[in-house]
Amino acid sequence: MKTLVAASVVSVLCFVSVWLFVLPQLVGSGLIEPGPLVGVMVVLPTPIGWVAASVGAVAGVVVLARRTRRRAWLPLLLMTIGHCATLLLVLAIVVWAFAFASTGWELITLPASLMLGQLPVALGLVWDVILRRRGVRAHVMPRDVGR
Repeated sequence: MKTLVAASVVSVLCFVSVWLFVLPQLVGSGLIEPGPLVGVMVVLPTPIGWVAASVGAVAGVVVLARRTRRRAWLPLLLMTIGHCATLLLVLAIVVWAFAFASTGWELITLPASLMLGQLPVALGLVWDVILRRRGVRAHVMPRDVGR
């Protein structure tokens, strides 16, 4: 489970980096133009996010197959689905670019796989943090009330 959460954190950080580059430009001008930060905020985080998504997909399948943590399985399922969706989107874009008569410009949409596929992972991480905090407070509060 620690591997799934760690891979999810890394992939979501990459997802946030790409969105921080793309979203202000889309809102401001409606166009995404490469600038000096495109390498640091899009080109570098995208493959790192894919590797983390690959690790997260494998770890998620293993964690869900073991069912070691029955109470909070839904956030883990969301994380696993998001990682698998990211990898499927990457595969679909690459097949689209190389299998059909295309120009290769389709490969510019590869960061979109991370931007879209990691949404369920981010939701699963937030949900997992909320559940953990509620669990910690539920166990700590009754003991500390009498002190």
